[in-house]
Amino acid sequence: MRRRRIDAGTELWRVEAAPPEDWTWEGFPSARYRFDPESGAFRTRYAASALVGAFRERYRPTGLMIPADHAEHRLVRLVAARHLRVLDLRTEANLDVLGIDDQINTGQHDDVWATCHRLADAVKRWWPAPDALDALVYRPRTTPETSINYAFFALEPFTFESWPLAERTDVLTELVLRHGFTLGWGLR
Repeated sequence: MRRRRIDAGTELWRVEAAPPEDWTWEGFPSARYRFDPESGAFRTRYAASALVGAFRERYRPTGLMIPADHAEHRLVRLVAARHLRVLDLRTEANLDVLGIDDQINTGQHDDVWATCHRLADAVKRWWPAPDALDALVYRPRTTPETSINYAFFALEPFTFESWPLAERTDVLTELVLRHGFTLGWGLR
């Protein structure tokens, strides 16, 4: 398996209820999302390389509708402060070594998700500190041609800034006019 490097300065985007300085990194008692660890020993967060990708991943379940009660949620811009150590799950070589196929990236079946959860725990064992992985890189379901998804395990390798969604009328206007989103509130 080949770990690869993502260059310092790489920009990622995330939409979340809380600003990064308020994030906790304790795991969930049982895995909730694709690369949450089966053990619950740590927290995984998710980001996209494209701003639109972050919104599509977050709001696909709502039909690209951003609810009114999300107006104060945060748009988070993460920038890699150093080179990131990642395992890229988009490469045939890594899929072959792991004995898995591309469903690891986008599959929705329970057995695929169980494999994802076990993989999150495994990479922590395979690459312990100080050489721990910063993220898993995988193909998004909703923007496979224009974005890359990252499942990351700590805020430490990033600098960040964040804004309430309602304050980013430039972004929201672009999402509505060019990407098929609907807002649950009016723009000012």
